[in-house]
Amino acid sequence: MTADTAAVLLAAGCGRRVGGTNKALLGLANKPLLAHSLRTLSQSPAIGQIVVVMSAKDCQRMAQEWHTDPLHLGANLVVAGGAERWLSSRNGCEACDDFPFLLVHDAARPLLHAEDLDAVIAAAREHGAALAAEPCADTLKQSCADTRVQQTIPRAGLWRAQTPQVAKRNWMLEAFSAWEVEQSGLPTDESMMLEYCGHAPQLVPCQHPNFKITVPRDLLLAEALLSHPSCHAS
Repeated sequence: MTADTAAVLLAAGCGRRVGGTNKALLGLANKPLLAHSLRTLSQSPAIGQIVVVMSAKDCQRMAQEWHTDPLHLGANLVVAGGAERWLSSRNGCEACDDFPFLLVHDAARPLLHAEDLDAVIAAAREHGAALAAEPCADTLKQSCADTRVQQTIPRAGLWRAQTPQVAKRNWMLEAFSAWEVEQSGLPTDESMMLEYCGHAPQLVPCQHPNFKITVPRDLLLAEALLSHPSCHAS
């Protein structure tokens, strides 16, 4: 497999729902959360560069609390984040070397499996852009302002967007440049910006758990999955 992809690993959040700390520094299986995604990314033959987006303060905290840092864990470069997620993503993508494809992954999804990573990259090579996603299985309700049910929304064709999200380098950088916050609000992922530019990323269903660590109980589930041999991230 050709190393044609630069990966951006976002680790600049503040983790409001897990106690106000950067989730990338939380412990999972006796390692910082960041280490799990870095391991999977660094072992992929498709990835030629890894850029971690993390503040200097959090890098210092990682050194103090875990006696390591992103560079020792497999990153090639660390850059500072922005005020919003999409700005952090842009900072990371603009710092990457000139690889044909750019990949963005959230460090808060530590269970990324090598098989799913390869599948998303392969789909991006074929279609120009792709993202990991999960078909909606639950019944969806739309609420009124007072949280009463207004209507039931058919779930057919609805997906939960995940990361990694991959696109041609020029598509991704153009998408960042074209986005207008005053007109369209804050983008929630890279696919949203690519869609704005007229691209239609391919949805790639993950074959392994790839959920986001959002609340403390998610860490317990991730710990249980990592302890099971068939659920190792790579």
